[in-house]
Amino acid sequence: MSKVSVIMPCYNDGAYIQEAIASVYAQSYKDIELIIIDDGSDDEFTLEILNRISNVNTKILKTHRLRPAGARNVGIEHSTGKYILPVDSDDIIASDYVEKAVRVLEENERIGVVYCYAELFGEKSGRWDLPNYSLEKMLLDNIVFVTALFYKEDWKKVGGFNTNMHHGMEDYDFWLSILEIGREIHQMPEVLFHYRIKPTSRTTEFMTNIQVVKETYLEIYQNHPDLYEKYKNQYGKILRDALIEQIFLNRALQEGITILEKIKRIPILKSIIKKFIIK
Repeated sequence: MSKVSVIMPCYNDGAYIQEAIASVYAQSYKDIELIIIDDGSDDEFTLEILNRISNVNTKILKTHRLRPAGARNVGIEHSTGKYILPVDSDDIIASDYVEKAVRVLEENERIGVVYCYAELFGEKSGRWDLPNYSLEKMLLDNIVFVTALFYKEDWKKVGGFNTNMHHGMEDYDFWLSILEIGREIHQMPEVLFHYRIKPTSRTTEFMTNIQVVKETYLEIYQNHPDLYEKYKNQYGKILRDALIEQIFLNRALQEGITILEKIKRIPILKSIIKKFIIK
C-alpha cells in the first residue's frame, strides 16, 4: 500500500475545517497522512481549532499568506506520500474517494491524475455541472477541480503549482503541465467530492472582472506553448465551435429580451411578470 498525502491549506476556515478533516480521517484507505498548512490565519476561532488537533498522522505547518498555490507547495514539500491529494479546508471527500482513486493510478501507468463527479453544498446545492472530461474540453477551459489525486514525482517534474497566478487558476495551469509530460487524466463517473459554495470566494471575485479573466487565460496559454502547438488542430476546432455556440447563445438571449419587452407592454402580463420576475 502506497502512502497518500492529503494537503489542506487553511486561512481562517475554522467554521468548516473540522468537517474537512473528519472526511479525511474517515477514509477507507488507511495509509494517509494529513498535512494542514495554516497560511497566516488571524481568526481566534480558527487558531483554537487548529491548536486542538493532535492526530499522530497529521502535521500542521505555518506559512504567512502564500495563498493556496504557495501553501500547497509547502505542504507537498514536507509530504512523504507517493500520491498527493489537495483538499481545501472547506470541502469534503467521500469515504472511499482515496481508495478508488489510488486503484485507478495503480492499474494504469499512463494516468497521472484521477478525479470524479462532484456535488455542491453550502450556498448552492446539487450536482456541479462540469463537462465530462476530454482533452479537447480541457484545452479550452479547466474542467478538473483541484481535489484530484496525482503523483508527487510529477509535481516535482513540473515545478509544483505556479505561484505567479495571482488571480487563481493555478490548478488549471498545473493540470496542463501534467498533460505536457505525457500523463493522462481520468474521471471516475461517480460523486465522491463535495464542493462548498460560500457567499464570496476567489472564484466568484475572479469571474466579475472580464479583463482579469482575459489576462489570466492568455497567461495560461503562453505558459504551455508546446502543448497547444501539439494539439493546435484540435484547439482550433474547439475554439471555432465555442465561438459559434456563443453567437447562437447571444442571438437567443437578444430574441428572448425582445419577446419579454413585447410581453411587458400587455398590462395583465406585465403585472404578473413584475410580481414574479422583474424588480
